[in-house]
Amino acid sequence: MTKLSVKDFYHNKTLLVTGITGFVGKVLLAKLLQKFSKSLKCIYVLVREKKSQTAEQRLTQLFLQSPVFERHKDNIKLVHAINGDITAKDMAISELDRRKLIEEVNVVIHCAATVNFTGIFEKFIQQNIDGTDSLLRLCEKMNHLESIVYVSTAYGNCHLKEIEEKIYPVIPGENFDSYLEYLKQNYSNYNFKKGHHALLGRPNPYTLSKSITEWMIQERYSSLPVMICRPSIVSNSFEEPIPGWCDSVAGCSGAAIMTALGIARSIIFDENCKADIIPVDMVVNSLIIAGAYRASPLFSEDKQVIHVTLGQNQLTWGEFFRITINFSDTLPPMKLIRPIKMRSNKHQSLMDRINYRFTMIFSHYLFAYVIDCICIVVGQKPFMIKLIKRLNDSSHVLKPFSCNEWNFRYENLKFITNLLDKCERDDFCTDTSIIHWHPYLYNFILGCRRYILNDPDSTLQLAINRQHRIKFLLIIMKIIIALLCYWLIRSSIHSDIFDFWLVDTSISIAISLYFSNFYD
Repeated sequence: MTKLSVKDFYHNKTLLVTGITGFVGKVLLAKLLQKFSKSLKCIYVLVREKKSQTAEQRLTQLFLQSPVFERHKDNIKLVHAINGDITAKDMAISELDRRKLIEEVNVVIHCAATVNFTGIFEKFIQQNIDGTDSLLRLCEKMNHLESIVYVSTAYGNCHLKEIEEKIYPVIPGENFDSYLEYLKQNYSNYNFKKGHHALLGRPNPYTLSKSITEWMIQERYSSLPVMICRPSIVSNSFEEPIPGWCDSVAGCSGAAIMTALGIARSIIFDENCKADIIPVDMVVNSLIIAGAYRASPLFSEDKQVIHVTLGQNQLTWGEFFRITINFSDTLPPMKLIRPIKMRSNKHQSLMDRINYRFTMIFSHYLFAYVIDCICIVVGQKPFMIKLIKRLNDSSHVLKPFSCNEWNFRYENLKFITNLLDKCERDDFCTDTSIIHWHPYLYNFILGCRRYILNDPDSTLQLAINRQHRIKFLLIIMKIIIALLCYWLIRSSIHSDIFDFWLVDTSISIAISLYFSNFYD
């Protein structure tokens, strides 16, 4: 069989990469520098300038501050910032930079997107749809373009239970331009909620916007050499650039951190549903491979879309939280507020909803008010109520993904990686079967502790000691509160029935269980 060589393809190439200040973009840039620093001609990165910083200054700051570039600081000369804004007309790129890109670029990797699940639809149109449209119009003018890789999502068609590696028109038989114009005229200022008819069975505007963008690629840009990569839930790195690295609280890392801090006590998820999380470095490897494959004579039109998902490797949400909670208990954060305790809730039956609301009131909001009152007393800004509201909102927004599962077909990525020799399959690994969940999730929790909570490893013993003190203080506090409640009940009811030791004991046990379940 004819082999595909990734390293040969990227030799002496010029790349344009968008979204390098995001989670996936940083790891992509680090991987390109790691593997191709001596063979690539140039990497142009689209960076939006800020009031206080130029695009070049933001790039320099990124290299200096992010640990993923620790080994690549000497290679910054290979990377050139292009000032631009994906949401602006023609991306606000200067004429000089535009000419440079048109004359030099061979490969485009488009990672930039808004990945929030809520907000007015205009934001998703501007960044995810029109932004991609502007970039592809520029690509049409590029004189030496060989491939474009578009980062989509596996959940763009999540109204289906089995999703194939192909582009699905949002409304089959509908004219794309008419449909998009209809959306812009009627729904730009809408803040879509789940169940709105315009979402067409999807849970949020993000997934709809990604599906629309894929349809746009098919309808408007079929002549361009585009590959579409659809990752599932992008998670902490497996091996590169650092095992467990993450700097984003989106998705499962945010839920794990809130649990590790002792803040989240009830999260909406189905313990038996598959947690289709995919390490960010495997996503990045698939993007690099896809770019080489699209430009290869081996390319086939039916392999234009690839799913980057767990495949046959199984992990349920129940297993994910059980393992991460266990490691969070042995790797506690310095900012731990109370001992870790987690309840799953499918939020489907009436009883589920009552239990969830009960836990939110007594274990989340009541606790949050106590913490905020303490903050006010000691002269600090209260924060916990706001945090709990965000946690509750996030739990509901993520419910469609944590209480459902899909069958993502993944034959295309397997086929493409089999075209590589063994050395390149190892260098650009996308094989999820090698992930063993206990060591991966250990690094996951350690990475969240190091890179998101900014707790160096030297603080681990201090955090463990602090955790023991918190547990001891809470036991003492529960005893005091239980005794106080018991005394109040006995004082308020004058009856000989309280002379019976069995009733006394029952009241004590009931009070203790109550505070054990909802306060500790």
